[in-house]
Amino acid sequence: MKTLKHILWAFLATAVWAGCSDDPTYTKGAEENPDNYGVYFPQQDSPVEVEVDPADEATVTYKVRRAKYLDAITVPVEITTSEEGILEIEPITFGPGEQETEFTVSFSKAEEGVKYTCEIRIEDPRYISLYGPRATGLSFSVIRAGWEPVTSADGTHTKGKWRDEILSNVYSLSSAGFNPYPEIEVEIFQRSDIPGYYRMKVYGDEMLKALAGGPVNFQGRDLYTFVDARDPDKVFIPYQSTGLTLVTDDGELRIASNVSENFMMDESTGQYGTLRDGVITFPAQSLLIELEKTAGAFYRANRDGMLRILLPGVEVPDYTVTLAKSEPADGVVNIRASFVADARAMKFSLFEGVLDAGQTSLAAQDMDASKNFDGEIEGSGTIRIENKATGKYTLVGCIYGEGDNTMRDYVSISFGYIAKGDQRPVILTMGLEATNEFAGQGITPDNSAKFYAFGENIESVTYGLFRTDRIEGKNHDELLDAKGLKFTAEQLASLNDGHFSTMFTGLNGDSAYTLLLRAGNGYIHKIIQADYRTTGRYNPALDTFEYTDFLSDKEQPSLDYLKSTSWNYYAVDYTDAKPVRRKIGQVTIEENAEQSSQDLPVLNVKGLSGVEFQEGGAILGMYMPGVSTFAGYNGALALFSDQNLTTGIYEGQTVTMGFVPLENTNVYFGYGMFMGAVAEGYLYCVPSPAALEQGLTFSFLFSGSPSALFSLMGEMMLVDPAKDLGGLSSAALERIAILRKQAVEAFTPRNFVELPRFSGAAGRTPAVTARMPENLIVAPMPALAPSVKRSAARISVMPAVPAPVSAAGEFRNVGIRAEKAEK
Repeated sequence: MKTLKHILWAFLATAVWAGCSDDPTYTKGAEENPDNYGVYFPQQDSPVEVEVDPADEATVTYKVRRAKYLDAITVPVEITTSEEGILEIEPITFGPGEQETEFTVSFSKAEEGVKYTCEIRIEDPRYISLYGPRATGLSFSVIRAGWEPVTSADGTHTKGKWRDEILSNVYSLSSAGFNPYPEIEVEIFQRSDIPGYYRMKVYGDEMLKALAGGPVNFQGRDLYTFVDARDPDKVFIPYQSTGLTLVTDDGELRIASNVSENFMMDESTGQYGTLRDGVITFPAQSLLIELEKTAGAFYRANRDGMLRILLPGVEVPDYTVTLAKSEPADGVVNIRASFVADARAMKFSLFEGVLDAGQTSLAAQDMDASKNFDGEIEGSGTIRIENKATGKYTLVGCIYGEGDNTMRDYVSISFGYIAKGDQRPVILTMGLEATNEFAGQGITPDNSAKFYAFGENIESVTYGLFRTDRIEGKNHDELLDAKGLKFTAEQLASLNDGHFSTMFTGLNGDSAYTLLLRAGNGYIHKIIQADYRTTGRYNPALDTFEYTDFLSDKEQPSLDYLKSTSWNYYAVDYTDAKPVRRKIGQVTIEENAEQSSQDLPVLNVKGLSGVEFQEGGAILGMYMPGVSTFAGYNGALALFSDQNLTTGIYEGQTVTMGFVPLENTNVYFGYGMFMGAVAEGYLYCVPSPAALEQGLTFSFLFSGSPSALFSLMGEMMLVDPAKDLGGLSSAALERIAILRKQAVEAFTPRNFVELPRFSGAAGRTPAVTARMPENLIVAPMPALAPSVKRSAARISVMPAVPAPVSAAGEFRNVGIRAEKAEK
């Protein structure tokens, strides 16, 4: 077992808390000084890892705030530094009525290339809140280091290239259709005092686009990636964070080379990279990945040894050719070949059957050795396949460079071909029907549908159930690509055996649904549609909604109606062991006389957190209809959180309420959610469209502190008791919520962040459109096969004719046209 020098290494199969007594003794904490000034360090604009060029001024400035700001004060602090006499820190002083101040840290005496650390703590209880969520300490580091851009020897090239094989190894992204080896251009810098020590910005927007093939929403810090190539025979990546978060549950992605500079190990066993002629490469599986959530557990990366860094001006040939196929039409299949710069020609042959990887490799070697090909293409273009017998084929291509007779790589693609005049239709029947066979479990035609399907020689199925009104105008192929579920091998076997059937549960009453199914038989694909309407009565409490579902401004509830009603409250609390939408309790709404004005009515909304506060605990709701601040926006209440106003006391702790987006695990303060009427007597919370325009989808209401989570609420709905249609059915409770899979397990907030001020403007229209509708199929339950139905038909009987037999595993080279086929 290896141990990081920086952190504790541990692989734990189960979590074990050592040294805990079964009968712990409770020790009461220190008393809070009720008159403390509430001094704290907010989120900083300046970095906490400071690096300045030796020629620049060696200073950095940080902010400090306080809750009580009438008096002039100087804040006493405790300072710990890595070396005395280097850092000069200004006193922290506030003038009368000053809520925020700044102090400057100077380090002109710092030696170039040396890193200095500092920790500032405010400990006097007269100046800080002992139990609040705000930070009363600040840690930072400074270094004076110069960096010079690396250019090619002739000065014509200023950028190098980074080809990645780290991101595609995380969560096996390459198997999910992502580019396994994305390559981008990067500016490379070298430390002025350390030749061969490089930095470059790698893990950002450009890399994610290259990985996914288009724009990607992600959370990331703008960090450099460092590479130590001082010894060209012992190149390594120091242990560092990429600054990139791919899955909010897991936190930031960290990387390191598996070498003695990062781990306690014998240097001779280190897996170092090399720098040769301006090209840096690393051995396969020599890099390690660590997720912030599971610090100490490392996973292998660079599995195929494809990570490569090219210094500026260095060119390495790339002989990649990608192939894409069309579906057969009128006796033709088109194979699109896309070349990169160094691939000049692809010589190819066509083989009968679907070749596996081993057969493809042998075929390519034989073709290259014999120089026997069916055709050749030079540069990107299309290969037209025609005049073949109907069947499955594989095209294998050998790739060559400019004026080169040596095979540099090979590529293949398998496809189904249908001869002109022949047919290979997709044979599949499917439908939705009402059934009472599970009525004893509360599953009836009011809330379910039975899905049945049977077919012949079906090789792939992608399907989804959607609310009919949500898919109007949507491209069905794109919808199934984004939201469809794929049949498993077992399901396909049942389908082709003629008895696949399952129940879709958790549907709403008196509602229209559309089932889309895309089936392929290895030759062509076909999309089939089935429409279905449930019986019973529509219950809004069973549905999820978007901002675009809000009723018109005139149909939003009046201020008096909001305040005079004790609302039934339904929501998902993601801290539950099995989070489902359930009735949490009741929510009351009352006017906040201190914050309210004639132009902007402000309300206290109590109960949304689901926590029984000893005091406080309301979130603010700004009444929207007819208010100029929200002109152009629709809804009843704009929910607003503030660290100073939306807090409460729970179990003796100060609890803060804020909003958490899907994009990261920060807690934000500001206008995070809008609440609006979606039916008479039903109000629903949706992500603020104002925040959506900033790329933040606020879907959770957080109640907790920096070290504790008490509730994380989503899918929040208020229902007028007079309009409430009753509790949710057991089938509905079992249905996994649309957003539930996004919730963070064992959630701990990373930061508390203030949103930019909301700037509503008269006549403003938010650029908010309906998102891709959700697939409502979740964990379908087994059902009996559909009943057998007789069909009238004219039937004749023919004698059997023996079928020809071919050797198992045999593949035969065939010509590109019928007249060239082997006899």
